[in-house]
Amino acid sequence: MSKNKDDPAARIVDLFNPNSDMARLPYIETATVIAPPPEMVVQLRDIQYKKERIKINEYYTKGHEREIEIPTAPMSGSDSRGDGHVAGGFIRAKIIFKDDLKPGDKVAAVQSKDKQTLYVLYRIKEWS
Repeated sequence: MSKNKDDPAARIVDLFNPNSDMARLPYIETATVIAPPPEMVVQLRDIQYKKERIKINEYYTKGHEREIEIPTAPMSGSDSRGDGHVAGGFIRAKIIFKDDLKPGDKVAAVQSKDKQTLYVLYRIKEWS
């Protein structure tokens, strides 16, 4: 059975067959946080990247703010004692994240083609 380039199954199989293009593609590696923000040093293999050469997902910076909207539905009723209640909630709220990367944290990272910039994508949770 010959491969047909228009065959979707053959194209999927080709994704898993190494070829010369694979060596040029960036891939995700595990790196280690040496110093947390604001100094920020991350080690990938034998290269230590300093903050000037690191691009980081803003979720991992202390004080990062996100605005959220919480849908509410007005409800009324009473409890077993007959006391009336009206339920509601915040329509808009702001969350300020207080966590930060810490020394020893493992992160998923991708180097730029010229290996001058490290993109930190996310923190990795290791199961013990």
